[in-house]
Amino acid sequence: MVLIDTTVMVDALRNKKIALTIIESYSGKDRLATSIITKYEILRGVTKKGANLASELLNRFIILDFDENSLAEAVRIYQTLSSEGKMINELDIIIAAIAAANNEVLITRDNDFSNLNSNKITILK
Repeated sequence: MVLIDTTVMVDALRNKKIALTIIESYSGKDRLATSIITKYEILRGVTKKGANLASELLNRFIILDFDENSLAEAVRIYQTLSSEGKMINELDIIIAAIAAANNEVLITRDNDFSNLNSNKITILK
């Protein structure tokens, strides 16, 4: 299973080929997941016109929660980034933590994730 980040989900909603290709390439052979944070980010920004499309897209994904294991991982990531002077957005820390706590590869377009030292993050160009 892979965890798809908000940036890729937004691109899919905007009908961008790279995002649609990534999602389709994992559909069927792997389970697709996203985080509860990404679901929040999508739903808070969607227009009434785009609400049905957003719901249809989100329904294709397993939604992974921010649980105790994710919390512990988020604290670890935060402390590491803070000590290295490489802080990123707090919601991105939580998304990365949810992926790590569930042992999933995170797929994103957000270069901020390159501040995390992980071989389980794929940053699309």
